[in-house]
Amino acid sequence: MSVNNLLNIGVSSLTAHQVALNVTGNNVANIDTVGYSRQSVRFQESTPINWRPGQLGTGTYADEVYRNFNRFIENSYLARFTQQQRWAEESAILQNVESLFNEANRDGISSQLSTFFNNWSKLSTLPEDEAMREDLLAQADSLAALIRDTRKSLEAIQREMDSYINQTVNQVNSILEQLRDINKQIAITQTSANNPNALYDQRDLLVRELSELIDVRVDDKGGADFALFTESGQPLLHGDSVFTLEIQPAKVEKQTQNFTGDLTFSGVDSHEYTLEFVDGNSFRVSLDGGKSWLRNEDGTIAIFDVPPEGESIRIKNLDITFNRNEGDRFSMGDTFLIVPKTAVYWNSPTRDPINVTPQVYDDGTENPSRLTGGKLAAYFNIRDTNIGRYIDKLDAFANTLIWEVNMLHSQGAGLQQLTSLQGTYRADLTNVPLGGRTSGLTFADRLTEGNLTLHFYNEKTGESIFSGSLDFTNPHVDGGPVTNFDPARHSLKDVVYALNNSFPDPDNPGRNLITAAIVNGTLQISAAAGVTFNAGSDSTGLMAALGLNTFFQGNGAGDISVNALLRNNLAFINAQSVDGAIEANEGDGNIAARISQLATKEVRISTLWENSTQTLNGYYAGLVGLVGSDTRTAMFNEQYNTALADDLDERALAISGVNLDEEMSNLIRFQHSYTAAAKLITTADQMLETILGLKQ
Repeated sequence: MSVNNLLNIGVSSLTAHQVALNVTGNNVANIDTVGYSRQSVRFQESTPINWRPGQLGTGTYADEVYRNFNRFIENSYLARFTQQQRWAEESAILQNVESLFNEANRDGISSQLSTFFNNWSKLSTLPEDEAMREDLLAQADSLAALIRDTRKSLEAIQREMDSYINQTVNQVNSILEQLRDINKQIAITQTSANNPNALYDQRDLLVRELSELIDVRVDDKGGADFALFTESGQPLLHGDSVFTLEIQPAKVEKQTQNFTGDLTFSGVDSHEYTLEFVDGNSFRVSLDGGKSWLRNEDGTIAIFDVPPEGESIRIKNLDITFNRNEGDRFSMGDTFLIVPKTAVYWNSPTRDPINVTPQVYDDGTENPSRLTGGKLAAYFNIRDTNIGRYIDKLDAFANTLIWEVNMLHSQGAGLQQLTSLQGTYRADLTNVPLGGRTSGLTFADRLTEGNLTLHFYNEKTGESIFSGSLDFTNPHVDGGPVTNFDPARHSLKDVVYALNNSFPDPDNPGRNLITAAIVNGTLQISAAAGVTFNAGSDSTGLMAALGLNTFFQGNGAGDISVNALLRNNLAFINAQSVDGAIEANEGDGNIAARISQLATKEVRISTLWENSTQTLNGYYAGLVGLVGSDTRTAMFNEQYNTALADDLDERALAISGVNLDEEMSNLIRFQHSYTAAAKLITTADQMLETILGLKQ
């Protein structure tokens, strides 16, 4: 029995070490295979036999072939790798964005702006010089075109991000489907004695590919009991169940108590708007999910009134309308979430989709309930947080440039007196206060209480006929007679009424020197026959806000341009002002000089999330600095996360990677063990032969 047992021991050892040699050879063969984990054989002692003088061993067997893998280190690597991929992508893209604002190697906006104001300074010394006017107009065109091109380039990057986002979401869903298929194969293949190591490696390699795109958290309980979640907790994969991501268009979500109607809006924006009602007719607005609220210039929270039925209210880039059903009313706490852009949603068969679009708060922290890692987060952050903010600031810069120049230019006079003016800015509603949010006037918030002056002349002789101010003393105005313009009370119709009744012709009783009318929401004014006019002082901002006698037209970086009236006639460039004798004298460059002083004058520049008072050049320099700062931050975070991810990858490779020296050592060891087992069988055979030879 002992000889037979010795033979069995040799056979078992031979078989076990043959398995070990195969595994070692497979390790060597896959040394360059991406995602391959080094495999090892776990040897187990065979069940011994009870015998005298004690139990006798029966050899060994290869209990299992397992892979060398540490889930804790792998999960740590995934958490760092997804951040490294996010920042690497942001860094690469932001370096391209930074080139748009490179003022060192080209004649950029800052340089063009300085030249623009210098040209006004030159014109102030020789306001009648046509060549200087031509230079000013050409340079202003160049400045406006450069601002527009910069915004178009930023918008092109946003569109490119949209393309990347769609591609990435499709990749995520494709990888999740592949993982589901692998989980099914593992469930079929796995037994107590059969580890599907190749499938495990494929699964973990796909998880790494997935973490390159989005942040993931792994819950591996062994075998097919394997689940994936986003870091914020939404399940992506559980066994053979997959929860996909989906890109959805702009939409509105509401949580209301007694309002069954809906909210509609027009416009697009990179922010999500949260509207929260503070009473039955007023609400506040947040652009970061309620973490902070829009504020007035004095620091108080801005409160918006619900517009009348059928009317809209302009908030930032959106025109918002509430459509009520009969009996509807608003209650404190009612909330509307406006997502005015394409966004990514997590889908579940048992509930409505959940918005997981990355969101960065104004203080720089991130919404922990959204995606925060991988290339998908990078694309959304570039599109919405970075480019969105750059566009907002560029628009604020252009908007302020337009307003400040127009405010001065509209109070000046050119080389030729006016016979008519056509406004370039439109009021959506002509019967509501122009300074209100529902008027739709671009510069409604710039209007102030006061008055404006117009000067009238005989067209043939050039002699002064009359000078006067708008008179709103008018029973048509609600609230009683008012002399001055009040943006909180007077509508565009009131302005028309005042224009048509404030400037009587002293030589023709019953005739007004000017006629005003509303054409498609814009103001049109025309002098009476034989009459010309010039603009005088305007403390209200009405002329600039309505686009009358202005230098620029447009409301932001996307549409800033020189007023078409000036292109047709350089004489309408206003360099001078009307003096005390009601004359616009040649050589008087007062308006041109005041415009040139805007180069160093601190002005109010506002977005809905910040208010500042500084020079235009200083504000633009701040925008350039912001782009550079964001780029450096992304580069630093890329380097930091790369170093940590590489360290964790090396630690993982130290466990899972194939080491040729170690495998050669194992190969020799297992080969010697195999040889020894063979020798053991030979010895047992010789012993049997000796025993059998005893009969002879």
